Amino acid sequence: MEKVLVKFADGRGRMRETVFETPSIIQTRKALLDRGYFIISEQVLRLGLWERLSRLFPFLGGVSPGELTEFTKLLRTLLKAGLPLHDALDVFLEDASTGPLNRAIGQVKDDIDEGISFSKALGRHPMIFPEIYVRTVIAGEKAGALESILERLVMHFSGMIAIRRKLVSALIYPSILLLVAMGAITYLVVNVVPEFADLFKSLDVPLPAFTQAVLGLSTIIGSWFWSIAGFLAIAIYGFINFSKTSAGRLAIDGIKLRAPVFGALEEKFALSQFSRTLSTMLKGGLPLVESLDVVLDSMQNKAVAKRLADLPLMLGRGESFAKSLKLLKGMPTVMIRIVHVGEESGNLGEMLQNLADHYDEEISNLTGILTSLVEPVLFLGMAFVVGSFIVALLLPILSAASNIH
Repeated sequence: MEKVLVKFADGRGRMRETVFETPSIIQTRKALLDRGYFIISEQVLRLGLWERLSRLFPFLGGVSPGELTEFTKLLRTLLKAGLPLHDALDVFLEDASTGPLNRAIGQVKDDIDEGISFSKALGRHPMIFPEIYVRTVIAGEKAGALESILERLVMHFSGMIAIRRKLVSALIYPSILLLVAMGAITYLVVNVVPEFADLFKSLDVPLPAFTQAVLGLSTIIGSWFWSIAGFLAIAIYGFINFSKTSAGRLAIDGIKLRAPVFGALEEKFALSQFSRTLSTMLKGGLPLVESLDVVLDSMQNKAVAKRLADLPLMLGRGESFAKSLKLLKGMPTVMIRIVHVGEESGNLGEMLQNLADHYDEEISNLTGILTSLVEPVLFLGMAFVVGSFIVALLLPILSAASNIH
């Protein structure tokens, strides 16, 4: 893909200037000519450093849920103030910085000028606007209630962001502590232990087996440090690429669910996402089976999504939603009961929202417990490892000192 700045005009002589991301200039030129435009100039743009890194490492690119939420919130506010959609997008793009979201919105605005619907224009940018976003906007357009649909999307993404922030904030301190511990231990092994090795040679005393093991480990790591670092970098890069494949993602997500304690947290987060996303789509007026297809495809944990994959088929056979969940293996009782109440009361969307809130509260409680447990465990682990190194290095010195007497 390359970025091309194209200046062109329509049949009435109106000038435009747009940046296109395209596999080739020829393809872009043909597309514009087929639509009746006259091309005035073309210029291939050099990619910035961040964009080049995004090409090499795709996981760095994309649009965050926060950016999408802010755009949706502002767009809803402008529409509520009475601005037409085209003018609202213009206001958003005024003095906007260059980025994937702003480029996509600029192209969406151009498509709307050509008579394309807002939802279809959004659908042309699947890497920016997820399917739930596009499908929900479609429902809003059909119902003539785009403003209220955007409000639901804001609430949906805000809820997802809030619970994600709780998880991240709970893991930040233990992660930093773990990195510091690993750095300190690496420094000891690579720099400190070799100094003692020379000292032990001069003392000419027998070394305990534990001390010999520590010295051997230090020698191996010191001699092969850059090779080990390179191997780890390649392994991490390979793991990231493996995790982006369907089989890799499914395998990794399955391992997450089987992890002690953290597996329960991962499952609750996945079920919260499922419930909240499905609630948003149902409240937007979309049918249950159609909504399930979108929700299952958008779930982050693919192992949980696979567990729920038979739901659309069961519903298509005439089973109730609650009974279908009951037939699936490992579905929580609270989820089945709340869905049953929602079906019986005809208020499934609201009950699913309550279910998502229930899981969010459990996630908050569980992360609080995990944080309080992980911190002392990491401290004790770091103290044990560092203390073991100190003991291994002091034993020969104490032995030599005792021989002097």
